[in-house]
Amino acid sequence: MGGNAITLVSSSKYVEAGKIYNISRSAAAAVIDLSMVDCAGNARASQWTANCYMAHTAGDYKLPLVYGNAIKDGATNAAAYTGVTGNSNAMETFPRHDGNAITAPWIKDNDTTVTSAELLWQDAEGLVTAVDIDGDYLTLTVGKDATTQEGNAVVAAKDGDGNIVWSWHIWVTKQTFAEADLTTITTTDDTSTGTQGTDWHTYKVTPVNLGWVGDPVSQGYGTYYQWGRKDAFKGTGAPADANVYDISGSTVTGFTYYNSTEATIADNIKNPTTFYFVSSNPSTARYYNMWDARQTSADNIVTATVKTVYDPSPAGFCVPTGNLWCYMANGTYSTDGRSDSNWDSANKGKTWSATTYSSTTTGSDLFFPASGVRGSSSGSLINVGSSSYYWSASANTDRSGRYLYFYSRNWVWRSNNRAYGNPVRAVAEE
Repeated sequence: MGGNAITLVSSSKYVEAGKIYNISRSAAAAVIDLSMVDCAGNARASQWTANCYMAHTAGDYKLPLVYGNAIKDGATNAAAYTGVTGNSNAMETFPRHDGNAITAPWIKDNDTTVTSAELLWQDAEGLVTAVDIDGDYLTLTVGKDATTQEGNAVVAAKDGDGNIVWSWHIWVTKQTFAEADLTTITTTDDTSTGTQGTDWHTYKVTPVNLGWVGDPVSQGYGTYYQWGRKDAFKGTGAPADANVYDISGSTVTGFTYYNSTEATIADNIKNPTTFYFVSSNPSTARYYNMWDARQTSADNIVTATVKTVYDPSPAGFCVPTGNLWCYMANGTYSTDGRSDSNWDSANKGKTWSATTYSSTTTGSDLFFPASGVRGSSSGSLINVGSSSYYWSASANTDRSGRYLYFYSRNWVWRSNNRAYGNPVRAVAEE
């Protein structure tokens, strides 16, 4: 290996000069810092934090007690928790669990002491087998390789009073989000001819929804998200709502569906398993910049997302601005949108084809499963297998978010209230 230093990063892998080599599991176990590896498990040169961490092999892991992506490329990412001043539609500061502003990346530097950790739920038994706090890190043990069992879990850090101060989505997956796996879509002014005009942007789209379990073009499932929240809710193919698992393997309820017009952002953080539903969005969380720190209006934003601490995506990825979905639906805010026949009746979903849209799309075809939606008045699943609704980071009003809707014949650009639980398809962060 050319004499380069070799470092053990897990019970099954060595790293040499940023490359991973599989080794015997009989080697001494080490703890992998999830903020120091990318979505494929390859070593990073500097720390990147997020609300979602992807793991691929059984072993011991740790993640820093940091708010979302408040550390980027080894440095404080203040843009993730600094909003817009002087605009009533946008937050100037981003609240933490006690309602006070996040002022620094590390939880300990925000007058908060973490004393314990808890696995809140997992959709596969034995996926996460241990959690703990070790100094400034939450530690966890993943019990199964992704080749054996994919799945999702949510772990939380708590203060001395038992309050959840932050939580993270652990996604055990075969997905790597490598550059070669991404599909490039360039939006255009003239959607009828594909002519690239002045208001265009290029997105690199991931091959599956966040939390996806199963082959990307078969009957799998992913996680759901209420607009503006970081918290993953269980998908369609996982056990019934009453049958997610705790760390001992017992079945637990895992979710609370609560009708509240007064739920705050702090309430969301302290209660990541509570699906707050109401016909109009909770009155105290009506900001436009929940997922994109610079958004202040309902305009079709043709810029890169400024990822916030509430974005649910892994490091290096984010929820796309509405411009991407607007383009895919032919820029038409209506019931018609862009019509095509790319419906997969066997796998229940729709394909965005690089062949059909060759003027603006490069890379592999994108399959969008018809995952339906969790209803805003109950949290129950609706329209699974017939249609779906994919959130953007763009708001429509102080009560609604914009999304891509599709069914067998059309792609449509719409909005609906933020209490719905929709899938998220992330794009590469810029």
